[in-house]
Amino acid sequence: MAINVPAAWTNWANGTPKAFLDILTLEGGQGKLPINTQLMAGSLGVYAVLQSLDHLPEHSFLGSIGFGLASAGLVGGLTALLLPRYDARDRVVQTITALAGVGAVIALASIVLHFVFAIALPPPLPTARLVSFLLFPLCIWNFFAFAYIYRHGKLRNFPAFALSATFVIIVDFILAKLLH
Repeated sequence: MAINVPAAWTNWANGTPKAFLDILTLEGGQGKLPINTQLMAGSLGVYAVLQSLDHLPEHSFLGSIGFGLASAGLVGGLTALLLPRYDARDRVVQTITALAGVGAVIALASIVLHFVFAIALPPPLPTARLVSFLLFPLCIWNFFAFAYIYRHGKLRNFPAFALSATFVIIVDFILAKLLH
């Protein structure tokens, strides 16, 4: 028995997830993503939830929710404010969608690694420091992925790297310490 899948779903399934995978592997830009505010809002929502869950072990419940909302607000807000200044108004929705999607995947990887290390290493060991050390490559991946996305959002190399570094420093080092 043949399954009839609507053409719109087939086109979306072959396009959007593949575009996210290409962005994650730094092989394609966000230009392949649809310009869709609902997809952008959904990506920001998933990003906020996964960031909250990622920081739940080391923050209070309200602190982790605040962290997720603040980091999603920074992703959307900084991008929406700065891209039009570089004549990239047409790429704002796609860039925010790509940043939130990639950030959500990185947060999910961090959650999985937190649980793996929490189960593998018993409490007498300094697991918090070890986990922070072992998750640092995710922070580096986040930096380069965001710089890559900003670069494909019509920013030049230096502004893309500066904005990515600013975001990673604010979210991963300053905001994470402030919202306990």
